[in-house]
Amino acid sequence: MTGAGTDPPRPPSRWHSLSPAIRGGVWMFLSTFAFAAMVVLVREASTAFNALEILFWRAAFGLMIMMPWLARVRLGRLKTTRARLHVIRNVVHFIGIVTWFHVVGRINLSVGIALQFTVPLFTIAMAALLLKERVDAARWTATAIGFAGVLIIVRPDTGAFDALAVLTLVSAAFYAGSNIATKAIGRADSSEVVVFYMHLMHLPMALIGALGVGMTVPGWDDLPVLAGVAVSATLAHYLLAQALREADASVVMPIDFLRLPWVAALAFVLYGEMPVAGAWIGGGVIFATAYYILRRESRATSGRP
Repeated sequence: MTGAGTDPPRPPSRWHSLSPAIRGGVWMFLSTFAFAAMVVLVREASTAFNALEILFWRAAFGLMIMMPWLARVRLGRLKTTRARLHVIRNVVHFIGIVTWFHVVGRINLSVGIALQFTVPLFTIAMAALLLKERVDAARWTATAIGFAGVLIIVRPDTGAFDALAVLTLVSAAFYAGSNIATKAIGRADSSEVVVFYMHLMHLPMALIGALGVGMTVPGWDDLPVLAGVAVSATLAHYLLAQALREADASVVMPIDFLRLPWVAALAFVLYGEMPVAGAWIGGGVIFATAYYILRRESRATSGRP
């Protein structure tokens, strides 16, 4: 019985009644769409701009997009106790983005995405070593099977393992380091704060780099594509940060494998670019392992067998 004039506590919403693994999985699932859109837009922008220029405009437009949020919450919301981690995250992330943007304009997109699927492997290993997350044998096994799916996609006879492939793997390692820092930061800062500092720190780094190699002034026709990169990237990183706040990195990151069918389909429709042989078989293997990890974690959290 509640006291006079006191409303009974509201039951949790249907969304919040779901397990953290399910909520994190949904955020991660949505982020794969946004990341796929960003990849295609970067491919479009790379016909006229280098990777540093694209990253500069991404950060500039990204900050503009966040201005209404900043005006609403005021500067006080930007206070952080994780300033050092933000710097580390964004330096590591900057390297990952620049190398990836460079590759996107030059590699078969299904091959590039397949190679970037090593990000969850790096992330799970780093989560176990740096965040002390518990990664059981079933998760390790499922992740290894997912990597086998990547090998099905990128076979030796495709000729994918060249300098661009090496750069993609370097990018994947730095992205994984960024994900680990995002997880640590997310314990104290909101997803909006994480994304805001990403744009704020990337802006001067990209500008200095772009000026150093020669910067192209965009025309009016270029602005929609450059703005689109910023919108899709901001949304993708917000959704990723939300996913990592809800659940362990080792749970949600394998869902990132779903970017393959989205990007492969867009590359085929827009550029007539055929995926490498075995892409759909490998993608099916990868999807199955991602679903297995999410489903298993959800059952464990809810106490179901």
